[in-house]
Amino acid sequence: MRKFANIGYITKVNIDNLNSSENPGNLIVLKKVQDYQGNYYPYVSGQALRYYLKETMNQLGMDLTKLDKNGEYIIETDSRDPQERYREIIKRHPDLDIFGFMEAEKGKGKMALRRWSPVKVSPLISIFPWNGNSDMLTRKKEGQEGGDLVKVEVNTFNFMRGTIVIDASSIGSIVDELNYNMEPVIDNEEKAMRISYFLDSLKSIDGGSKRARLLDDLTPKFVIVTKQKAGTPIFLNALDMDFENNIKIDLLNEVLTEFNDIIEDYCVGIRSGIFANEEEIKDTFSDKVTSINKALDNVKEWLC
Repeated sequence: MRKFANIGYITKVNIDNLNSSENPGNLIVLKKVQDYQGNYYPYVSGQALRYYLKETMNQLGMDLTKLDKNGEYIIETDSRDPQERYREIIKRHPDLDIFGFMEAEKGKGKMALRRWSPVKVSPLISIFPWNGNSDMLTRKKEGQEGGDLVKVEVNTFNFMRGTIVIDASSIGSIVDELNYNMEPVIDNEEKAMRISYFLDSLKSIDGGSKRARLLDDLTPKFVIVTKQKAGTPIFLNALDMDFENNIKIDLLNEVLTEFNDIIEDYCVGIRSGIFANEEEIKDTFSDKVTSINKALDNVKEWLC
């Protein structure tokens, strides 16, 4: 039976521009989306979030695959046989095993060597609309006195939510895209280490643009994690808050009930002093409540 973990999380931001959009002239635009009512919500793209997680894994000690001057991965194998090359990449490059890759084959009609990512992330999107705040900086050019004023849109005192689904069975294995057969190529100890690196990177996630002057903390302040039989991202529409800083517990309870047939276990992690209904959360989920780090360590026990 395949093993999946689902991590729904909320983080609190202070003042930041975590992911910039296109910048027209002297304006640095905050990446955001608009709803049907006309409200704008800041978000961090899935691509950027994966980069932040990968960067944090490197900070924690995992070696990342190097790139050549053309931006291509430097793979530690000389084999040109697709199956053997795939096996060696999974074995020798843990970051490509976790986050996936695609290596195009030269020649017309040849299929690219690719790896579906066992880790799938949603964009990190704000819970409350953007309030229109901005910061100012001075951009000075060579030989110019003073400088040009630049306006930087910022996300302020907001909460952001995201979901991560881990297909643990695929980590360290060759997966046949046609029939989903899996061939493990690393031992259980190495697999457990890779899963631990990823979960530890979420605990300590370090990333975001404009950090030199808009440093912020992206680490989770609330998590609800489940061990599942299928990789359904059940928390994507269940993490929400009201304007009094209360997490909407009824939405989470409904999801836990509705998907009881695929949920094998779950727990909740919460950081103190962030949410107004912290005590209600602890009373509702009772012995399932623990710290953020312990909740993510539980995932290691479920998957390893």
